[in-house]
Parts: sequence; C-alpha cells; structure tokens
Amino acid sequence: MMRTAFILITAASACGDSGLVRLSQPAPPWRVTVMTDPTPLRAGPIDVSVLLQEQEHGATVLDAEVTLELAGPDGLLITTRASRDQADNRLLYAAKFTLPASGAWDVTTSIARGQIHSEVDWAFTAMDPAPPFASAWPWLLPAPLGIGLFACNRALRRTRSP
Repeated sequence: MMRTAFILITAASACGDSGLVRLSQPAPPWRVTVMTDPTPLRAGPIDVSVLLQEQEHGATVLDAEVTLELAGPDGLLITTRASRDQADNRLLYAAKFTLPASGAWDVTTSIARGQIHSEVDWAFTAMDPAPPFASAWPWLLPAPLGIGLFACNRALRRTRSP
C-alpha cells in the first residue's frame, strides 16, 4: 500500500521529456508532432516542443526553421521562433516563453526548410495561473509523512513492550 502511494505521488510530480502531445499530423513533406508543458497549460511560463520528421521515412529533420504564431484573447499576438538550442531534447525544436493570459489560443506552427514551407494549425485553452502553493506541495509532503510514520512506529513499539 505504501509503495503504491509513493509511486503515485512521485509519478504525479515527475516531469516528462517534452510534455503532452497536442498534435501529430502530416504536413507534407513532413510529419509534425507538437508537445506542450506544463499540463494543463496555464498562463505563465510554458514550453512548446516540435518534433519534425520526414513523412516518408520517419527520419528526424534537424535543419528547418520553426515559428509559432499564437493569437489569444483580447487580440494578444505572440510570434516566437522554436529552436533546437532551447530544447532539452536535441531532436526537438522548442520555444520557452511566458503566456500572458488565460483563455483560448489559436496557434499556427510554420515550418520552412529551403524552398519548402508548411503550416499546421492547432488550439488550446490556457487556465488561470496556478496558485503558488500548487507547485510547492510535493516538496512539503515528505516532512509530515515522515513524522506520521515515525509516530506510528513508536506507537506500535510501545504496544509490544512487556
């Protein structure tokens, strides 16, 4: 039981490689996969990663230019370049930026390689920023858990003593 609880707690706070897959579709001559982090997306810092592959062979394309154009609530516009330099995984193109507002966002991901251009459109809804405690609670959990386990241990030892 304790092992299961520990696994669930650590898995919930673990950070994946590139986030949630938002889109994976062909954009001839490529296949474009878009991932976002955190999950759920909230106003504040976000990471958008793009995996670009040749549609025919599945080989990763590492020499393209990837641009994200975001149109949000109240006419907000953000244009940012995704690059391999910003990515944690060098097979991806990533853009790390601050999303200024919650609400519905429409995104156009533009890809260019030489004379070949392609675009994919997708959308997401960003929630309000997380309260400060929401990101800190996993770090605060071990102390009371350890104190509770120690108290249980002492109580069990006391009842077994002659």
